[in-house]
Amino acid sequence: MLASLWVGTAWLLRWQDIAMQAQHASRYAAFAASRDADAQPLEDIRHGYFAGSAHMWRDRRGASLLSSGRSEVSLQLARGQALGAAAQPGGEHPDAGDLRQGWRIEDAGVVTARVGVAAGSPAPAGAPSVSGLAQYDAWRPNIRRHAAILVGAGHASSDAQAQLRVAGSGLGWLDPADRSYALGRQVQAWAGGLDRPWGRTAPVFDWLGPWAGRVPQQHLRPAAGARHTPAVQGMQGAQDAPVAPVAPAALGTLATQAARGIQDSSGGGHVHD
Repeated sequence: MLASLWVGTAWLLRWQDIAMQAQHASRYAAFAASRDADAQPLEDIRHGYFAGSAHMWRDRRGASLLSSGRSEVSLQLARGQALGAAAQPGGEHPDAGDLRQGWRIEDAGVVTARVGVAAGSPAPAGAPSVSGLAQYDAWRPNIRRHAAILVGAGHASSDAQAQLRVAGSGLGWLDPADRSYALGRQVQAWAGGLDRPWGRTAPVFDWLGPWAGRVPQQHLRPAAGARHTPAVQGMQGAQDAPVAPVAPAALGTLATQAARGIQDSSGGGHVHD
């Protein structure tokens, strides 16, 4: 009785471990598909979550529960319809749709990743077992786990991409910024002569570039054995390999110019995915 309980517990824990890996794999696949519509990460999850020395699941006879190629692991990706306006950020406010499209934060639907593990049938058993442990050889459940995630949360992969995304909204940034820049230059033309004798710094009509790489001090935490500075030009200092710094002002100007170029080519007032 105790031997049967001990064997059964060990057998169940193996399948629970496989189920946990299937859950992790489904989350990975869902996130991968949310960032790349053409992603098919089946081989990645087979070798990343079901292979290796930590995932050598075996039956009572020492035979592997999964084949060397992990062909028993399957993946299905499904994309649902986009959410209605009421469920989108900002709801049904008249300007919310323009802001969502301009900043590209409009959810494009739900991606669902389903991972299955079908271990198949065991090898034919020999003579009936007196101990009754043979039943564990015959029981091989089909495991299924899934994860779902909304697509289009406004991610940016770099400072330049974040500035481009901000500047891409005519309603949220580009139109009011252009009007403010024009008024500021008029004031500078009138008051520049008065300010010049005092040596005052000329105003900068780029309100995105100077913030490149700057993070509020309270959100910074030094890594072990590393130093950090509040202002990081571009991505310099964040990687081991040297990265050529980009002038903040030029970066913001490029973001604004790129946003205008996208608007002009699209024929509308917004940047679209």
